[in-house]
Amino acid sequence: MRRYIKRVVLAALPAVLIAATFAAPPAAAGGGPVDSFGQLAVVPLDDRPFTWYTPTAIAEAGGHTAIMPPKELLGQYFTRGDGDAVGQWWRKNARSVDGSVVAVPMLAYGGLVASRSCDTDLATARRRLQVLDDVKRANPRQPVYAFDVIMRLTIEPTSGYPGQYSGAIRRWSVLMDQVENLGREDLRAQYEQEAAGIPTQIRQDYLCARARNHQINQEMIKRVAAGAVDYLVLGQDDASEFGPHRPEKEALAALTRRLGVSDRVKIYPGADVLGALLVAKHVTERQKATPTVKVEWSRTPGESWVAPYQDLPYATLVDEYVRTVHGSVVNNKDADILLMANTAGGGSLEPFADRVHEAVAEGRLVAIGDDAVAGKVDTELRDLLAPRIRIGELAGWSGWNIGLSIAQAAVRYAVLQPPSKARGWGSGQAGHKRSAVLLRAATAHTALLLHEHVHTDLYRNQVLPNVKAFAEQNGDDPQHITKVLPQANALAVKELRPLADELFATEFAGVPLRLGTDGRRDQIAVVHRNDGWAMGLAWSRYQEMGAYPRLTLSTSAADRTSAASLAAVPYRTVVKPESTIQASITAVLRNDTADPVVATVTAEVPAGWGAPKPVRVVLTPFQVRRIPLAVTVDKLAPETTATVTVKTEHTTMDGRRYTVSTPAYVTAVWRNLALAANGATVTASGYWQQYQPDRVIDGNRVSAGSRWITEVGDRHWIEVRFPRAEPLDTVTLYQYSGYVLTGYDILAEVDGTWRTVAEIRGNQDATTQHSFASVTATAVRLDISATRDKRARLYELEVIHRSGA
Repeated sequence: MRRYIKRVVLAALPAVLIAATFAAPPAAAGGGPVDSFGQLAVVPLDDRPFTWYTPTAIAEAGGHTAIMPPKELLGQYFTRGDGDAVGQWWRKNARSVDGSVVAVPMLAYGGLVASRSCDTDLATARRRLQVLDDVKRANPRQPVYAFDVIMRLTIEPTSGYPGQYSGAIRRWSVLMDQVENLGREDLRAQYEQEAAGIPTQIRQDYLCARARNHQINQEMIKRVAAGAVDYLVLGQDDASEFGPHRPEKEALAALTRRLGVSDRVKIYPGADVLGALLVAKHVTERQKATPTVKVEWSRTPGESWVAPYQDLPYATLVDEYVRTVHGSVVNNKDADILLMANTAGGGSLEPFADRVHEAVAEGRLVAIGDDAVAGKVDTELRDLLAPRIRIGELAGWSGWNIGLSIAQAAVRYAVLQPPSKARGWGSGQAGHKRSAVLLRAATAHTALLLHEHVHTDLYRNQVLPNVKAFAEQNGDDPQHITKVLPQANALAVKELRPLADELFATEFAGVPLRLGTDGRRDQIAVVHRNDGWAMGLAWSRYQEMGAYPRLTLSTSAADRTSAASLAAVPYRTVVKPESTIQASITAVLRNDTADPVVATVTAEVPAGWGAPKPVRVVLTPFQVRRIPLAVTVDKLAPETTATVTVKTEHTTMDGRRYTVSTPAYVTAVWRNLALAANGATVTASGYWQQYQPDRVIDGNRVSAGSRWITEVGDRHWIEVRFPRAEPLDTVTLYQYSGYVLTGYDILAEVDGTWRTVAEIRGNQDATTQHSFASVTATAVRLDISATRDKRARLYELEVIHRSGA
């Protein structure tokens, strides 16, 4: 049989450097592949990767083609886009597409940054937006989805004028709402003091831009009522509890209700993500896909958490995003998409990582919404998932933007629907065309997932600090690099490229992908290779990095490394030290092909342990089997970990043989009495902000959000109480490096009396373990007499019984 490999290169045009920043259009402006499920015109918010590349990648991942204005019309950073020329481009191309997604700030002002100044007057903005009415009048059946932005609290933060006043403007605008709208006269002096420190011209320009933008927001709502725009999202850019945006939102919501368009106008936090969400809405509606989404929270429930720079409960925002893409949030374990939402707060992330691991093993569409840390991937979650899953298996993962994960998973679900339900083609020649579209869609999905992780994890967590420091060391402004931009760009690429290559090799290469059906049978591919990167700083500042892979997906069976995927759950089993006990490990075996597979599952165990008998199974196409394996653990030493290797040897119908193995870990640890999960409770002398005392008994030793921190004081104490009297002989403190507790006493409550079991002075260690003669106690207390700065900081307090246990 002839070997068939189809290559799809997402960045279709050559890369060029504009002012030493990367600029490579993801799709040819004004055109695209002939065969697709549909074509969309996209007017982006600006030319950053997230606002420019991502919407087109979402369209491609959904089997559609997105066309965009030529990049030179979009401007860059402080160079505003040509709103008139962009409008002309859209007017010309709207007739040849199936729908449009339009960023109002680009048409009206020349982009997001341009919308924060009053250089464009109201009359000009109104004139430019007439194109919305003209396009709809000429193409009445083609949907127009638009988005506008409720202006954020401040301007662009640069070291020069006027950006040097960005912090003061933010503080002043918050006080403005509190004093002028909410009557907080006690804050008036502070408000007037902040105003006096900002040049009058800057304050006037800020207020002018707000008033103009608010007027345009209102007129966009009226356009929805008049039928010129089919759907509108007004996104709040960087919100907070107070500020001029608050009454603006109230007025816009009231107008929406008065005009009866609440079903077609949505107001919620978000700016950069809105283009991707509305493209996903186009795709799902055209594909007649209505995905159900089950949401699971990592730590703080979404109903009780507000993400950074937002102003409503996270669960409400997630529900709004899901509804935008034509989906619904359900409490159903069999939902089409499992959205794993990583929130901040106390508690261990391991159970969350285990649930992700198991769901991915079962072949579910799993998207990770990772908003716990502003601006980037949560490294704690990343480190937990790294040995459990491969990122290329996910339906989406974006650091600090759950909206993108939702949009990407929704379009991925849409293309996997059978053609009888969705738009597309059937069998024969049409089926061959559909296969090509499905392959392109899977390639675009994988490229977006890879790009997003390279950007929001590798770049922002590892390379970005070095680029920022380089600019500063050379007398430049990291927020607007003008002196050493080519050198900063070269440094970013030099440091990021090897990290990105390693990420592809370990997390994507060889990952199997189900493409969908061509009307006759399911199509399968594997991530075959990356032919290189188009990479560089997106703007003349350090925050955004473009990293576009040129991926090849292969449909050839010869390029598969296996026909089945194997996982062992749980990833880690905890047992009592020095005991003989039976542990239950489940092998999750998934057929990744459209043909039957015959497999034998075995487990290799350490010497002296009892191993399960081999299990032989036959898997039908894409079937998932859970195979229990009973392992006898024999006297594992305390604080040690042993490996059980679960293995499958399997054979396909054409005689190909594969062997796949995966580890499961067994760890022997003493029972921690001071865990909330074991019934412990905690009280303390006090705490600072959200760093409450219950963080020291939640099982999380590493998360910065899971600490107890106190206000400044001479002495502090924290007390952990058990449900019943327990024997104990060891207390371990997991402290904050650099701010350790230097002097403290540990006391145990024995028969109602506090007994000192350890006295520590002059400590310099971040992890301290204190052993003493065994006592039977109902509580443990930590009395703190000395710290570096008169605050107490503690990640975790662990209490165990080693002797005679």
